[in-house]
Parts: sequence; C-alpha cells; structure tokens
Amino acid sequence: MTFFASLWLQLAERLKALTVMVLATLAIPLSMQDADFAQHTYLLQADGAPTAIMGMPAESAEYDVLHINATSYNMGDAQLVLDKGQTVTVTYQGQEQTAEARHETVANLLRRLSITPTEDEMIVLDVSGETLGVIVTDTWTYTWERTVETGYETERVANPKLLKGTEQVVQEGQNGSYVETYEDVYVNGVVHHTDFISRTDDTSVTEIIEYGTRVESVPASSRIVETDEDTTGGILTFDNGETLSYSRVMTCEATAYCDYGTTATGYTTAPGVIAVDPSVIPYGTRMYIQTPSGSWVYGMAVARDCGGAVVGNIIDLWFADYSTCIQWGRRPVTVYVLD
Repeated sequence: MTFFASLWLQLAERLKALTVMVLATLAIPLSMQDADFAQHTYLLQADGAPTAIMGMPAESAEYDVLHINATSYNMGDAQLVLDKGQTVTVTYQGQEQTAEARHETVANLLRRLSITPTEDEMIVLDVSGETLGVIVTDTWTYTWERTVETGYETERVANPKLLKGTEQVVQEGQNGSYVETYEDVYVNGVVHHTDFISRTDDTSVTEIIEYGTRVESVPASSRIVETDEDTTGGILTFDNGETLSYSRVMTCEATAYCDYGTTATGYTTAPGVIAVDPSVIPYGTRMYIQTPSGSWVYGMAVARDCGGAVVGNIIDLWFADYSTCIQWGRRPVTVYVLD
C-alpha cells in the first residue's frame, strides 16, 4: 500500500468515527445533553419508603411532576427530567424558593440556581404533591408505621355473691392490635438508623370471668377480714377467701349454756345450736356470731331452741363444757343474719 493510500484510509476511519459521535450526540435527548456530569445522590420520595437513585436509574418511571429516564448512555448522573414551565419548590440551607423549570434535568435546575450539593448532601425529590419539591439536605427522615396484631388476655375476678364452684363470663374477649411508629433517618441515600417514636394503645378487649366465693358455711377457724354492706344486706369476706351473704345485722346480748339434750325444735344440742326469742329471730335462722371487736368468735349458728330468760335481743349460745360457758359469761355480740 502506498503512503498516500494509507494516509487516506486513516483519514476515512477518523471521519467515520466522528460521524458516529455527532449522530449519537444528536440522538441524545435534551435532558441528557444538559446533564450535570458530577455524581449526585437522589432520594425519591413518593408513596412509601424513599428510593435511592445513584447514577443512572435502573428503570424509567413517570410521575406528574417528574420523568425518570433509564437509557443505555452512561452520562454519570441520573436523568431526572422536568417539563418546561412547571413550578418547582427548592429548599436549600433552610431557605425555600420557587423556580420555573425549563426542559432540563434536576441537576441543571440546581446549577442555574447556583446550588451545588456537597458530597455529604442528598437531593430529595418529593413527588407526592402537585408540585415537585427539591430538598438539598444531608439527612432525610421518613416516618412509617407497623401494625402488630394482639390476642386478648383473660382476667379472673372473684364475685362474692356468686356461689362457689360456679363462674360466668361478664365480658367477652376480643383480639386487637396496636400501631408502632418509627422514623428512618437517611444519610447518603441509605438508612443510617431507625428510631422508635410511639405506640398506640392496644385495642384488644380483656375477657373477664367472675368466679364465685359464696358458701353456705365457713370453718370454725375462719375469721372475717372484710365487711361490705349495702341497702339489701352485705357480704362477709373471710381469711380463706370464702364469703357469706347476710340480709341484716343485729346487736344482741349473748349468754352461754352447756346442757345436753334435745332442743325445743327437736334437734340435739351441739356447737352452733343456739336459743333465741322466736318472735325476734325465727327458728331455722342461720347466723354468724362474733363480738363487735372480733376478739371472740362463735361462728356459724342456727336458731333451734328457746328459753324462759331468752327474750328480745337476748340469745343463748351452746358450748360443750361448763368452763367455756363461765369464760364467755354474758357479752354483747354482733349477729349477721345469713341469707
């Protein structure tokens, strides 16, 4: 090959390469021709968690206020295109301004406004509103919520008026939930840390089951720990958790006897069998008896007998031996007439 032929071949190859470059440049959209070749970190805030865009986006997307172009041309920065004439709100260093976009990229708009993000700053693009918001910042906070489903708890509550061994559901349990609120703090396009903010009340409803503690009688060793009165009577609560229901309270004078035999109603004398004035306390009346201070406790008793000296609010308590009768003597007592 002659020298001139070789020179002509090299010149033709260069012209061909130049032609391809020019045609490629003409084919590049205006938004890409205006691209800021410096690399920026973008954070796209739409619905849900923000999406980071670093360099060329993985795929194209269309929003009312922003066009995201994913192309095969690696221009070094994301192609985030604005429509000519649209209004953009730009916030930088705490100052907000409104700008009218040309047909250009976001990077070009910032350059026209003399805003140069540093390496530590992100360009947040808020596309959730009618107007694009561009915020240049070193941190961005995204608030999100998490709903936690919960089951209901069961609470058992003593009902002193309900018969022991029985129970009833007074409130049905319902499953519920609560909502936890968190904040993700973004730095350089990624979540730097997450903060817990708050939690709502649990909406579940506790199941309440009442169980009965009322009995017909209590052991001789039981002692009253609480007395609850109402207009129809009251409840005696004992140290073993059992309860007695009474209809009225009387203050009486109590004497003692220890005769063995048969009572006026045909019952054999025994502990708890007492003599009464039947016109005041009818036969068969069940009672719980103790001194007003509770220092002496006779306990459960039933009106089964009478006596010539047992008149009005006088009652006679049976004891098994004479010495106990002497110790008892005569003393005032509180008589709870049981239901």
